[in-house]
Amino acid sequence: METRRSLPKRRSSALEQERDAVAKQVEKDHEHAPRKRSSYLPSSDSVSSRQGDSCLRDAKKAIQTIYDIHTRYECRRAVENASFLLAMAGIFMVFIDNEYTESELSKLYLRIASCSATLVLLGFVVWRFVIERDILIKRNVVAPHIALWRMPKHLLKLLLELLVCCICVPPGVNGSFRVWEWKFYVDAGVGTCPATFTVNNGSCYLVYPYPYEVLGLLSLLRLYMLPRIIRNLSDFTNYRTSYLGVVYHVDTLSSLFAVKCFLRSHPFKFLLAAFAGTLVLTGYALAIVEAPVNPQLAPLWNSMWLVVLTMGTIGYGDLASVTIAGQVLLVLGGMLAGILLVGVLSAAIFGFLGLNERDRRFIHLLRRQEKHGLHASSPKKYKQLLDELYKCTSKQRSLRKQHIGDYDSASTEVQRCQDQLLLSFRQEHATTMKRLKMVEKRLDTLLVAATDAVSAA
Repeated sequence: METRRSLPKRRSSALEQERDAVAKQVEKDHEHAPRKRSSYLPSSDSVSSRQGDSCLRDAKKAIQTIYDIHTRYECRRAVENASFLLAMAGIFMVFIDNEYTESELSKLYLRIASCSATLVLLGFVVWRFVIERDILIKRNVVAPHIALWRMPKHLLKLLLELLVCCICVPPGVNGSFRVWEWKFYVDAGVGTCPATFTVNNGSCYLVYPYPYEVLGLLSLLRLYMLPRIIRNLSDFTNYRTSYLGVVYHVDTLSSLFAVKCFLRSHPFKFLLAAFAGTLVLTGYALAIVEAPVNPQLAPLWNSMWLVVLTMGTIGYGDLASVTIAGQVLLVLGGMLAGILLVGVLSAAIFGFLGLNERDRRFIHLLRRQEKHGLHASSPKKYKQLLDELYKCTSKQRSLRKQHIGDYDSASTEVQRCQDQLLLSFRQEHATTMKRLKMVEKRLDTLLVAATDAVSAA
């Protein structure tokens, strides 16, 4: 802890504060932890103390390892951002060297600046490799003190990056070189080459000069750093998501994951930036490589218009690339990039126009209200029919739920009807007999009264 305090004070971060808080909590828990004390076992205190100290050291070591990994991630992020800025500056200086510089002195100064930026870029590439190796060691992906020849994949990747980033036209290299581009064969005595072509060994060649500055266009290969910048700008690439990604087997530090997340969160910003960058870079490069032999594409607007037509797979035929370099640029920067961008744009538009969960629930509510209003305005007979239909369906459903033994046969039903008829007849006969008895009793009463009256007279 003393060595850490003696270092120069840096700007505090959230992770550093969290690390200090966890370290203090571990020390506090260690100090207040109960210890077993015994008068006849004096060695137990020393053993438990040593065990507690070792646990404390392990906890502090784990916290320091997490902090070191986060620090290296931040350092790698800064190195990658600086490398991308230097790469873009080199590409910008290549375009200026090809299009806008005329005097030898300005070309000399520009190339000196370009070569200096290239050397610094190579240093950043090597520095990034060292940081990446330290991260792999800290994450226990590779063994500590591993030799470089035991990392062939990473070493080959480093060599390819150095080869791509070292492309630069050195100062003092002036002049031009001639390109012989084969077009077609010519049979003897059958046909001839057009006036703009050159005949050599029975073949027609398109011969045109290129200045050495054109070779600087190979620095466009430095655009391979673009996915790293997208990863650095993503909100999902940090030390927390990396540990969660290990749990769920997702490589959150890969450029592909960052591109997918960026497309999901900012689709139209990504498409606009990609379209504008592809259009400008491909248009400039196409105008440079086509200028010696195809004056129609020498203006920047014409070359950019051809790139737009190629992206949209339209092809009016009014403009076309002649050189092989221009055709390769149109295939890579126009056709492939256009297909990808148009596909992603279509998916983004359909996703934007699609209904989310709130829209679907609202539409479902509207449909329910519309259906309720339709039922409310329907005639009474229609409602009665619906009620009868519901009753019939309920009765049919209840009948289906009954067992076979619950159904009565025809004879049982006839016997039940007979019993009901006999019961009704008996009740009616009893009622009739009761009424007859009452009438008979009344007649007897009247007869007695009449007899008494006659005898009295």
